[in-house]
Amino acid sequence: MAWLLAAVLAVAFLPWVACHEQLPPRLPADGPATLPASPLPPTIPHAGLVGRRVLLVHSYHEGYPWVDTVTEGVRSSLRGTGIDLCIFYMDAKRHTDEAWKIDAGRRARRQLEEYRPDVVIAADDDAQQYFAAFYVNTRLPIVFTGVDADPSRYGYPAANVTGIIERPHFKQSLALAARLWPIKRIAVLSCHDSTSVLALGFMRQERLGVEVDEWYMADDFDQWKKVIARLNRSVDAIVIRSYQALKRPGSRDNVNPAEVAAWTSRHVTIPTIAFHDFEIRDGLLVGVVKCGQEYGAKAADYAIRILRGTPAGSLPIVKPQRGIPMISRGAAARLGIRCEEKTPHDAIFVSND
Repeated sequence: MAWLLAAVLAVAFLPWVACHEQLPPRLPADGPATLPASPLPPTIPHAGLVGRRVLLVHSYHEGYPWVDTVTEGVRSSLRGTGIDLCIFYMDAKRHTDEAWKIDAGRRARRQLEEYRPDVVIAADDDAQQYFAAFYVNTRLPIVFTGVDADPSRYGYPAANVTGIIERPHFKQSLALAARLWPIKRIAVLSCHDSTSVLALGFMRQERLGVEVDEWYMADDFDQWKKVIARLNRSVDAIVIRSYQALKRPGSRDNVNPAEVAAWTSRHVTIPTIAFHDFEIRDGLLVGVVKCGQEYGAKAADYAIRILRGTPAGSLPIVKPQRGIPMISRGAAARLGIRCEEKTPHDAIFVSND
C-alpha cells in the first residue's frame, strides 16, 4: 500500500474549490449552531481536543474498500489529537431496500444519543438522507463527505453543516483512456442503486467530446453479462460507474464485487474506464480515480477546525479538482495495449494478474 499512501499525500496538497455552481447561497453562520470560543493558538496544536468525540456514520459496510479508505483518512487526521472516534455502519450497499435504510438511520440516531458526539462526520448519500438531515439547523456540527447528490437535497448548506462533494473525474478519465485506445463512442454502465442514479444525473450534464451511445443500469449479474457482450460490438469503451450493488439473479443478495470485476475484465474486448482506485485493482483498465483517504482526511480536518472553534457554516463546501491517474497492467495486457510510453509521468500502474 506504499504507493497509495504516497498518492494520498500528493493529492492532499491539490487545490479544493467551493461548489458555488450547484449550491444555494451559504447561510449566515450566526444561527443556533454557531460555536463559541476562538481558534486555539498554533503553539498548542491539540490543546482542548483530548477527550472530544467524533461520530463517523458510514452509509455502507466495513470491508467495502471505499468505506475502509475513508476511515483510514479520518483516522490519519485524528491520530495524535486525543479525539475519540466512534464508527457506525448503516450497511446500505448490501441492503438496498427502503425499510432497511430507514431502520439503519434510526439506529444511527440512537447511537448518536448514546455516544453524544461533539461533531458528526456522515459519509455518502444514504447517511445524509436517513441520518444527518435530521440534524440540519441544530447545534450539532455535521461534516458530510462523499455526497453524490446536490447537497441542497438534504438541506445543505446550513449553519451547522459543511463538507465534501464527490464527483467522478469523468472527462479526465476519458482523456487518459484516449491516450491508450481510439475512442469516439462510449457507453456508461452501472449497477442500479440510489447512489448511481444520483451520480449518473450529474455525469449526463458533462460535455465530453465523444458520443454516448447508451446509459444503462443493470439490476443483476445476468443483465450485466448480456450488456457487456453487446457493448463489445457497439462502442469503443465502457465507462463503469459502479458494480458494488449488483444482485444475483432472482435474489436480493449482492454479487461479490471482485467477482463482477474479474468476469468483466476477462470478457471485455474494449477498454473499461472506472473512477475508484480499488476498481482498477479489481481489474478494470483505466481511470483518473478518487481516493477515499482524501475524502476522509479532509472531513476530519474540518471536524478538528470545528472543535477548535470555527463555526461549521463558515467552512466552504468543496470538491476535489484532480484525481490519481491509474492503469491496470493486467487489463492492458489482455487488450494488447502497450501503455507505458502513452501515459502521463505521474500515472500509477497496478499489477493485478
